[in-house]
Amino acid sequence: MIRLSMGTAIELGILNKKCDIPPTTAYVMIGDKCNNNCDFCSQSIESSTRRDRLSRIVWPKYTKEEILNALKTYKGSNIKRICIQSMDNKDAHDEVEEFIDYIKDEINIPMSLSAKVENSEDVDKFFSLGVDKIGIAIDAANKKLYEQIKGNNYEDKIKFIVDMVKKYPKKISTHIIVGLGESHKDIYDLYKYLRAKNVTVSLFAFTPIKGTRMESMSQPSIESYRRVQLMTYMIDKGYFDEYFTFKDGYLNNIKLDYDIIKDIESGYPFEIRGCKDCNRPYYNERPGSTIYNYSKPLNIEEINLAKIEINLK
Repeated sequence: MIRLSMGTAIELGILNKKCDIPPTTAYVMIGDKCNNNCDFCSQSIESSTRRDRLSRIVWPKYTKEEILNALKTYKGSNIKRICIQSMDNKDAHDEVEEFIDYIKDEINIPMSLSAKVENSEDVDKFFSLGVDKIGIAIDAANKKLYEQIKGNNYEDKIKFIVDMVKKYPKKISTHIIVGLGESHKDIYDLYKYLRAKNVTVSLFAFTPIKGTRMESMSQPSIESYRRVQLMTYMIDKGYFDEYFTFKDGYLNNIKLDYDIIKDIESGYPFEIRGCKDCNRPYYNERPGSTIYNYSKPLNIEEINLAKIEINLK
């Protein structure tokens, strides 16, 4: 089973609809029903959510022939990468191999893979097939939450990611979901550690999905998320402990210097960061609603709104 995100299908010309923010990556989802049981995920083995959704995105089904033809005849300039999202089951992993083998000699677009890989042999295999980046999710930013929500060992997962970065520098990424119940200090400690180990880290806002065990939880407040965005942006820039004040785990204050103020005035900290050429439009939000991750440079109204939302004195 192969699906494209709706925005990808529109951008590639397979689906005749309009998309106000074109994706810069072609997002492909392979597999039916994940063996994982993550409490927040629409593809969890216990989820009753529609099978054509991941987070709040709809993923229509297509044949590999339709997808390859669309990629080969694509005349636009937005798509710069393919990112394959794989379910965690053997059939899905086999189908990922088949799909990569089917398209890799026909197109000249770099490919990433986001999948549950548990050992070095799996990572070696997928790199040998032709992907140039692999994403290995952490999601929850502290041990208790991770093991409660994901059901795996937290320290083992982080060690595995760091070991893979040593083996494949600049080719391994992960992501953190903000709003699962962690503190800002949890995110600070994990993000700082991962960046020191040269792991690429993306941020998502928790999005409640009907049919999951966490459907009744709320998204994080926009103030909370903006503060995490700015904090992680500053960590990427080399700002550490003395710039951040936490109270009961909450990021109570951020010390700003001229360079960071200038970046805030340009909106940079609030744009999507992480893997190159990945803009993930509307993954956490609906058009017209509160925007957590901006998928394109902010205009002056959006910058002014973000400055209000972050609520720093």
